[in-house]
Amino acid sequence: MSVVSLRKSGFLFEDPFDSLSLDSKWNMTPNDSSRWSLTDAPGSLRLKGGVEPLQLFLDSLTPVKQFVLDMKNSYNPKASGSTGGLTVFINHNDFFHVEEYYDASQGTAKTFPWLRLVRDFNTYTAYWSEDGVIWNIIGSEEFNRLAPKIGMFLNSSATDDYLDMEHVRVFSLPTLTVSNLSPGTRVELLDSTEAVVDSKTCRTSQTSIQFDLTQHPIPFTGSLRFIEADGKTISSSDQMEMWGGDEYSFSPSPTLFFIDGEGNEVPLQDNTEEFLGHMLQGQYREVKMIARNTMHHGTFTGIQGVLTSYAGTDQYKRLVDVATDKNGVPGAWGDSFTLPDTAAGNEQVFWTRISRETDPSLIDKTTHVHFGLNLSAVYTK
Repeated sequence: MSVVSLRKSGFLFEDPFDSLSLDSKWNMTPNDSSRWSLTDAPGSLRLKGGVEPLQLFLDSLTPVKQFVLDMKNSYNPKASGSTGGLTVFINHNDFFHVEEYYDASQGTAKTFPWLRLVRDFNTYTAYWSEDGVIWNIIGSEEFNRLAPKIGMFLNSSATDDYLDMEHVRVFSLPTLTVSNLSPGTRVELLDSTEAVVDSKTCRTSQTSIQFDLTQHPIPFTGSLRFIEADGKTISSSDQMEMWGGDEYSFSPSPTLFFIDGEGNEVPLQDNTEEFLGHMLQGQYREVKMIARNTMHHGTFTGIQGVLTSYAGTDQYKRLVDVATDKNGVPGAWGDSFTLPDTAAGNEQVFWTRISRETDPSLIDKTTHVHFGLNLSAVYTK
């Protein structure tokens, strides 16, 4: 990212149910394989009716005090007493449900394509949606309990009654934060077509703004544009996948790429692990990398890169080197580099060399080499 850096990710969990095995983060209760299937309705997790209620918990959410949980589902209950949906559960006598059900008085099912549960400490608010973008409130409930289990449920004794979960996504907040701003700076949220969908101005004595994402697709694909108080505009060609709860800091820097084994450019995201490839032969691998100015205007000066620790290892000191480019080949190897000033639309090439692990005590434990790269630069408009 060249305009902003990701300071905090709001993404918590996502499951499109496109695997033949259930994600290990799910806790099915009762643990009865005849009550669920990932193959009966490909691309969905099918929950089936039975003697006792079936519940699917995401245990990692129990200690999380603020989150947004969305479920896309298909459910068609046929008899009174058959219910399904989202649950906040303590025990069978103490729970809070967002229910889909059969309304016997009207002879029809009361179900929704999407359900949303928002937790804000002890307040739970439920919503429904036709498309997973525009949400309509169902209601709110105070539920002050310790260690609630969060998930989905199906309560139906009919063996031909089932609920198909098509997609689940969880993120921390319904808002997107942009920080490190000067008062008077206007921030525009642009969609993938570069159309402005929202705009906020940083107020006096403030350093951040927030966008409400409750009426936008999640994740939101787009970019940010900054108009400073003097009228100068700073924007980038980068498209980002933004989640509710993300915090981006306004800090222009070059965008990094590496060249994979097939010669393709692969973007590197801030604070995100990336696999650079396999070392198929030899004692080391050289990876060509690019620092590109994707800004529409301005120049980056003082571009410096420094190797740093990652995943708690010292491998960056022993097994990794970096070098600037000298006529298409690496120059002198070291633990840092400095690149020339780079104007908008231009780029600089540098190299990374990763060697095989040689520590006898580690060779049998891992085949991976972990390292970080800190890149700093000064942006001049």
